[in-house]
Amino acid sequence: MNVAELAVRPPVTIQPDETIATAARLMASAGVGALVVTEKDRPVGIVTDRDLIVRAIAKSIPTDGRVDSVMSMNVIAVEGSSDVRDAMRAFSHHAVRRLPVIHEGRVHGMLTFDDVVVALSQQFAEVTRGVTAQLMFPHGHDDPDLPALIN
Repeated sequence: MNVAELAVRPPVTIQPDETIATAARLMASAGVGALVVTEKDRPVGIVTDRDLIVRAIAKSIPTDGRVDSVMSMNVIAVEGSSDVRDAMRAFSHHAVRRLPVIHEGRVHGMLTFDDVVVALSQQFAEVTRGVTAQLMFPHGHDDPDLPALIN
């Protein structure tokens, strides 16, 4: 399974010269916890709800301050064609919960840790349906009154 199959949400982006208040309002209206900071659709940073609290509010930076003053500049991103296992390694290795999905250097989506968990849960559910059916409905030649003994 590749990353593009899981990254169903479009990215919510903001320009680096926008204000911290604008970023907070955009996060609230879009229902997201992170914005990709872009210039000409190319990622230059990422700002999270945590960044707004820890880097701006906690340090009394005015809300009319620029987003690029509180964003993380080293964007950890993943190519849309990458295998989901590459994204899982990135989540683990970099201790992030969101990865911008990039195609030809431009932002095309956002993959969250939660997206991966949901997708894997759905796959586990599909696998367990067969096992559950076998437990609930023994094969016709099995005698349901006699337990199988393993020696």
